[in-house]
Amino acid sequence: MNRRYRAGGRTAALPVIIIAGLFLSLSAFLLVRSATSQAEHALADRQAIQLHDELKASFEHQSVLLRALSGPLAGPAPVTDASFASAAEPLLPLYPNLRAVAWARRISERNVPLLERAMHSAGYTSFAVRNADGGSGPEYGSRPEYDTTGMAADRFVNVLAEPQSAAGLIGLDMASLPGQRDVLVRSCAANRLVAAEGELLRANLGENSVLLYLPVYTREVEDDPGRLVEPIVCDLLTGFLWTSFDIGQLLRDAVRRVGLSIGDVYLLEPPVRPDMGVPRMLAAEGAIGRPGELPHPPVDPLTVEQLTGDAAPHAIVRDIAFAGRVWRLYVLPDAARLFSADDRLAWTMLIGGILLTAGVAAYVLREARTKRLLRTEARARAAMARALRESEERFRLALRYSKVTLFSQDCNLRHLWIYCPRTDLHPERMIGRTDAELFPADEAARMSAIKRSVIESGIGTRCELEVTYGGSRRVLDLSVEPMRDETGAVAGVVCAAIDMTESVEIREALSRAHADAERANQAKSRFLAAASHDLRQPFQAMSLFHHILMSKLDDPQQVEVANKLGEALTAGNTLLSTLLDTSALEVGNVKPRVAEFDVQDILARLSVEIGDQAIDRGLQLRTVDCSARVQSDPILLERMVRNLLVNALRYTTEGRILLGCRRRSDADGGFRLSIEVWDTGPGIAEAEMAAIFEDFYRCGTDQRDSGRGLGLGLSIVRRMSQMLDHPVTVRSQVGRGTVFAVSVPLVEQRCHCSAAAE
Repeated sequence: MNRRYRAGGRTAALPVIIIAGLFLSLSAFLLVRSATSQAEHALADRQAIQLHDELKASFEHQSVLLRALSGPLAGPAPVTDASFASAAEPLLPLYPNLRAVAWARRISERNVPLLERAMHSAGYTSFAVRNADGGSGPEYGSRPEYDTTGMAADRFVNVLAEPQSAAGLIGLDMASLPGQRDVLVRSCAANRLVAAEGELLRANLGENSVLLYLPVYTREVEDDPGRLVEPIVCDLLTGFLWTSFDIGQLLRDAVRRVGLSIGDVYLLEPPVRPDMGVPRMLAAEGAIGRPGELPHPPVDPLTVEQLTGDAAPHAIVRDIAFAGRVWRLYVLPDAARLFSADDRLAWTMLIGGILLTAGVAAYVLREARTKRLLRTEARARAAMARALRESEERFRLALRYSKVTLFSQDCNLRHLWIYCPRTDLHPERMIGRTDAELFPADEAARMSAIKRSVIESGIGTRCELEVTYGGSRRVLDLSVEPMRDETGAVAGVVCAAIDMTESVEIREALSRAHADAERANQAKSRFLAAASHDLRQPFQAMSLFHHILMSKLDDPQQVEVANKLGEALTAGNTLLSTLLDTSALEVGNVKPRVAEFDVQDILARLSVEIGDQAIDRGLQLRTVDCSARVQSDPILLERMVRNLLVNALRYTTEGRILLGCRRRSDADGGFRLSIEVWDTGPGIAEAEMAAIFEDFYRCGTDQRDSGRGLGLGLSIVRRMSQMLDHPVTVRSQVGRGTVFAVSVPLVEQRCHCSAAAE
């Protein structure tokens, strides 16, 4: 008892070991994963600051370009196209994102003709001052209300532009662009760079363009905070040097230089005031997954609403203020994934801890299980011995009340042991003797041949054998299996014999009864076939008398009774003809006469014959013509198709019936013609498909209802199809209709049949 308690205590410690191991493994995993996550957040903040600094530096580089080019423009010497190009061309390669740099000269309206003549003499023969809408007159309607600079009546016309791709901007009045005059006034009044949207010149500069305006004066102007200098400053203004650059390219270059790896980045321009709408998306770039990879757009880009809405993901936001505008930089770190390369150490520790815990638990469990197995092995052996004895007793008891005789024989076919439940057999007299000593010679030879074949082949067999023992005939179901020794060699046979005498006698009696029934059925069929003329003659005579009677009746009530009599005669004659046809087919009096003929002959006759009946029932019979020639008995084939059409008429209450042909290929590579009858009747259930071709079976109707025949139409079709070797198939959907098809051999290889409607 004490030993069992100690063993149970060690087993109970297993859950404690597992819980402790899992707890330590999970704690180590969470600690390492937390440290990795903190490192990723720090990297995201650092890369967001680097992107902000890179973009701010790029903006400053644009202002450096403008200030470098503004020096000659502020001097007394005039600047020509060649001098402007010589000053700009060395600087343009340093700014790959630059789209245009131009000089917008200030000119009053009365000096516009002078400017145009000067530009013409400089070689610009097609030069003309134009507005943004294509007109040439001034746009005074765009004058700002707060303008005190005297710039409202002036124009700012592009007279110089680089590179050559921006030559289309020459002659354009920049102040005529919507909203640009306000920007120019602010730049002049503040004497500083001002940024503006480039969407207005999308056709010339492309998308995502930003314009930078630098005012140029006739002499250097310094702001004096102690006095109002705005009018004086703007009076000295000679024009604006402006540049356009691709802000998307700026962001792409910054992402490449920083090596953004923590997520996607978006650059938005917020509205000037909160009530002026939503921010505008300027550019977006995806993370660089590996060294050397080129920048690319985000794989799953977000919209402005997704970035700034209530359900926006966590993002690092940095504002970039430059030239009077503010751009907002969104850096979206990648969402934390359960499985990532950065968490390999955490997962390694977790999996290692789990495996170590599992190993310790398996060792403890195996030790406890081994001890339990050792304690129970002795009890199991004793239980198996008791079960074996009980099984042997039950087996002996079962054999005692069964008809199975068991025995074994050696290689010489001498009986070694026998168990037989019959009392008239004496097993002790059979031990040591062969079959030749116990049974007649012919029976012993048959049994010996079966047993020796099993000894030679080593494969068991089973057969039914008739023997005579003790003067009585017995039929045995004999099973013979090889009996092997310790080496696996066949040392004899083990046999089981079941007495089947009573079963065989019953089977033979049933066979004799079935043969008698078949002979009686054949005799009935021969009688009906021989007496068909005698049975039809009374109906023909009654039909003749009925016609004579109809011609002599004038009373409407008597005529109605006579009509019902005629209907009864017609129904009886039809049923009798069907029975006689069935009997003739069973006896074999009908011999097919196969010939080649056009199938259209049958279709035409049946179309006329069945068409009137279909019209009387409110149905439509459609026949598709066919030019094929077939090989069959024309009379029997016509009767088969007629029975199928009549069957369709009986079961179709509304809709239509279709008779047509289709060309089919058979398994031998030849071609057959499928004559098909389609109807819109109630359909046939799958369980009734095989029964509809049986005698006297009527699908879906009361078997006592004679209005739909005796149920012999399809059985006649089945017999004729077997006689002619014309397979009949049926397809049906309950509630939609049924299709019967008769497959007939084709004579011609090509058949121009009209396609039947589905």
